[in-house]
Amino acid sequence: MALSIRIATTFALAMVVAATLSARVHAANVLLQGYYLNPGAALVNGAYTFIMQNDCNLVLYKTSQALCSSRTYNMGTACFFTLQFDGNAVLYTELGVALFSTSTYGLNDGSHYIILQSDGNEVMYNGSGTPIWATGTNGFFLTQIEPLDAATLESLEHAKSAGVLSESP
Repeated sequence: MALSIRIATTFALAMVVAATLSARVHAANVLLQGYYLNPGAALVNGAYTFIMQNDCNLVLYKTSQALCSSRTYNMGTACFFTLQFDGNAVLYTELGVALFSTSTYGLNDGSHYIILQSDGNEVMYNGSGTPIWATGTNGFFLTQIEPLDAATLESLEHAKSAGVLSESP
């Protein structure tokens, strides 16, 4: 009897821990370094949702319209998206196979973060507040998440200096 109560208590505690760890995010729309999105977890800002789907696809939606995707549909199970301390954000399978990366390794100079902005753009900022990667979906339709090119980065810098772009979570 005591053993079955102990097992039930352990199981209940494990379920609470699993639910708590399903999305380690700082705020509803911010992912900090060392944090991750497990299947079903999402960053949300108004009509926009950046979700790690159960099918292993990382998708940015505006209401029900997909704006961009990692194109990793059914490429694994129990996949998760994490912002690593090295400056790179990576989508991994449950076996640790990297399926997608922001290609920002080594660009972190402090506490970087990813934020889903109110304009629908998913942006990674380094510790200095400089954008180093973005989906480029600020109101536009894309099909693939791509790293920032120099022109986009310059455009984001101008928007930030004009006070149009969010600088902090």
